[in-house]
Parts: sequence; structure tokens; C-alpha cells
Amino acid sequence: MSTLLTRSIAHAVRGTKPDTAQRMKGLARVRWVLATDDGQFVAVNDRALATLTRDPATAAIYDGRDNEALKASFFEALHKVPLTVVLLDT
Repeated sequence: MSTLLTRSIAHAVRGTKPDTAQRMKGLARVRWVLATDDGQFVAVNDRALATLTRDPATAAIYDGRDNEALKASFFEALHKVPLTVVLLDT
């Protein structure tokens, strides 16, 4: 997990109790995508077809409630490229 993502998640949950709407809202605000070193992004269409795209507007956006290690591992195996978590500005 990226250090910046870890810090953002920690900040989002600070002062909230587990399994509360407040914590879930905080985690939902921590948004991220998966990217390759050469500027491609993981995209998943409405038929659940995963591709790599250079258009950041079509990238699949995840949030702090998602497991970034599991997502990265799955899409790395699928596309056979290393992926990095990129935190989006909120």
C-alpha cells in the first residue's frame, strides 16, 4: 500500500468508531486509481471487462473502503504489468 494512501485512510478514520456511517463516509472520500509506470490506468466497463487505458477519465476509481493490495494483485495478474496506487485529489 502506498504511504500516502495509508496516511489518507488513517486521517479519514481518526476520531470515528468502526462500522459507523461517519467512518464509511470518511473512507469513501479517499479516492484512488491503479496505474502503470507508462501512464495507463485500469478501466472496468459496465460489462465488467477490464482494460488498460490512457484516458484518466475512464479509469476505475476506488476508495478507502476497497482493498488496494487485492485489487492491484488481481489486475496485475490479469494485465501482466506492475500497477501503482495513485491517490486522487479530493
